[in-house]
Amino acid sequence: MSATIILNPAAAAETVCHEEQLRIWAHDHIVGALALGGWLRDDLSYADGIDLEDAMMREIKSIIESAFDHPEARTIKRR
Repeated sequence: MSATIILNPAAAAETVCHEEQLRIWAHDHIVGALALGGWLRDDLSYADGIDLEDAMMREIKSIIESAFDHPEARTIKRR
């Protein structure tokens, strides 16, 4: 099995952070944690929820891109 090596952090983030995965991370992990922690208001509309997910998706992608750009990430050998 061969692997494609991606050297650009933005391209790596784009590959890993596709919309379906971002939605899972945003909703199941971050929004879920906010809800369980009681930080979401009771009158959050459906549209507000979508906006919240979109904001979380953007933030997750930014975090992942920063992680791939970290000097330590360049020393990781993938199989």
